[in-house]
Amino acid sequence: MILETDPQPVVDPDHAPALPSIDDLWRREYPVLVRLARALVDSPDRAEEIVQDAFAHTLRRYEKLTNPGGYLRTSVINGARGELRKREVRRRIKPPPSPASTPASDEYLADALAGLSPKRRIVLVLRFYADMPDREIAEHLGVRPATVRSLAARGLSDLREVIER
Repeated sequence: MILETDPQPVVDPDHAPALPSIDDLWRREYPVLVRLARALVDSPDRAEEIVQDAFAHTLRRYEKLTNPGGYLRTSVINGARGELRKREVRRRIKPPPSPASTPASDEYLADALAGLSPKRRIVLVLRFYADMPDREIAEHLGVRPATVRSLAARGLSDLREVIER
């Protein structure tokens, strides 16, 4: 069985339906599209930005569009998808929070570090917070890498004593 499809109607440009004004389109579609975007991205501020961007894109092509409402909806959905992709990338590359991320434990750690000698404190902070290699820390302090390792070991030992108290 051969299925015949309806041919696309030919639209005479002289008799094409008139496009609504961009103001009418804004009044009619903006609240609906913001609700749609908010449901997709779960952020009212970001949803409004996505819809406004979609209107900006639509305005650039407005005279060429036959269905500006559909174009807007597609733009909003694509904008929301882009936002969700960005969030996923940020989530993937964001380092996991350190165990010392609560304010109380940060204060406790800061107090414990304050009890160390300045060189030991600097070595531990550069090694564990700045994630610097021993060679680079040694260059900054003007000492040998073996000295950095020694200062780190002694600093960690001092921290263990403070924590065990």
